[in-house]
Amino acid sequence: MVRYAAVEGGGTTWQCGLLENSIDQFLERVVIPTTTPEETLGKVKEWLLAKNVDAIGVASFGPIDAKKGSPTYGFITSTPKPGWRNTNVLQLIGAYDDFRGIPILFDTDVNAPALAEFTVQEEESKATGAPVPASSAYITIGTGIGVGLVINHGSVKGLLHPEAGHVLVQPRPGDESFPGTCPFHGRCVEGMCSNGAMSTRLGITHSQLPELPDDHEIWDICAYYIAQLCMNLVLIASPETIRIGGGVMKRTVLYEKTRKITLQLLNGYIVSPLLTEEGIDHFIGPSRWGDHAGIVGAAFLAKLAHDQQTAK
Repeated sequence: MVRYAAVEGGGTTWQCGLLENSIDQFLERVVIPTTTPEETLGKVKEWLLAKNVDAIGVASFGPIDAKKGSPTYGFITSTPKPGWRNTNVLQLIGAYDDFRGIPILFDTDVNAPALAEFTVQEEESKATGAPVPASSAYITIGTGIGVGLVINHGSVKGLLHPEAGHVLVQPRPGDESFPGTCPFHGRCVEGMCSNGAMSTRLGITHSQLPELPDDHEIWDICAYYIAQLCMNLVLIASPETIRIGGGVMKRTVLYEKTRKITLQLLNGYIVSPLLTEEGIDHFIGPSRWGDHAGIVGAAFLAKLAHDQQTAK
């Protein structure tokens, strides 16, 4: 029996989960409020020490350094979150002392679920004899907007890791006066349709967004910018599926709106059965794990870490 610990780091909370021989059947889960790095990660470490685990996966908000061999591997780096810039996550959870010798993988909270989604798709394709995919994208839309990419069967890490939530977008017709809320880029995807951007537009709090009806114009505005992100991913990375999760996507009407606008924006330029009215539902859709995609991604990292060490 192999025991996996999954650690998902977010700007509001960190979650820890315990599993045995599974990436999505949790025996235990705890939620730790995000305060200071020392306090928050100290509680994560305390929880881990009590679980006698065989492998640990950490999927964190970013930007992070996920390149093994880098002097800042395991760090949250240039985050705008106060107090968290240049935080050595792996050191604070005990990776280099209490858990020395236990396999640990560290990645973003979007690369990890992207890799988990892709791997399950790959296994399902092999089982059914369908063409085996080589790529996938995962988008989360919430307080921030993040994108994880799997290309040629591996999560993308290069100069850093994908930060496609910060690509600049064209204003929706009639939306030219909104400057965006991103402190770095203004009118990037995150600055135009994160929950903070939407609540700022309307002069309401984040908690009031769920009270709005499905036919409120804000959801058309939001879908327009998500669709631009999807279009850019198609043109730059050519993923074979795009899965979208996060708190904003609980407004499920956004999937239909995003699919329709994505096709309009692409305007037939990329020819694929998936990029048609008949195929787009298979191309753009929700994560199979819904709100749990992030921590499932962390569990997958733990499994991958264990499998890699076992294979040596």
